[in-house]
Amino acid sequence: MNFIWDAALRARKQGMRKEDVAYVPAEDGSPYYELSFDYLNRSEVGPEPVPVNALYRFSAIFQYLLHPDVRYLLEKDKEEFIQKAFDSLLHILCEVDLHHGITRQECYVRKLRQELLGGVFGQGAAALTGSLTQKEQLVVAEELLHTIRCGSSLQGFGQAFHRLFPKGLLYQSRFTPNELYAYLDEPEDQARERAWQSFCQLFLPLDFSVRVFWQPHFGILGLDGTMKDDIALF
Repeated sequence: MNFIWDAALRARKQGMRKEDVAYVPAEDGSPYYELSFDYLNRSEVGPEPVPVNALYRFSAIFQYLLHPDVRYLLEKDKEEFIQKAFDSLLHILCEVDLHHGITRQECYVRKLRQELLGGVFGQGAAALTGSLTQKEQLVVAEELLHTIRCGSSLQGFGQAFHRLFPKGLLYQSRFTPNELYAYLDEPEDQARERAWQSFCQLFLPLDFSVRVFWQPHFGILGLDGTMKDDIALF
């Protein structure tokens, strides 16, 4: 880790909130690194404050505030104020870092993710999204944005299906084209059943129907891999 945004991202991966990360001025900061941990190869953020050499990139902001002569003349309560102001400013600068270069597409996706989690698209969609990892939540938001822009379609449903159920298989009936068969290759339980129903409500076109098969695959004549062990029956 070398930058304040890197520490914030590592903290998020460890289950911490960005607000839980506290930044303090480094006592012996290196002129070549922004973060001043005890060793260079540190890859985790602990509960202790993160020491930052703020002069590495932000000297125009902090060169007076952190000047030794200025801090020496301050009373104790004002020194505490500087510590809090330093932490607050670093959090603001970290947010600027994290949003630097963000595209309009990503803004829309992040907003849709918030709306999904907030129940704007229904409590079922909120429960589905909340049960996923952050990466999977963004996938749902991306596919939903595509559906909003282009309308619901079999192609869009298939793309969302393969991204969210990578082990699954999707079939289309030869005799009734608007009937689909989905094989998920996972055990069936109530939570996953609700998630599947919510997924279909979000992405399945209204003129299509889908029948889901969980762990046992259905037999297909001519495909030996499907005609052994336990098989599901129509």
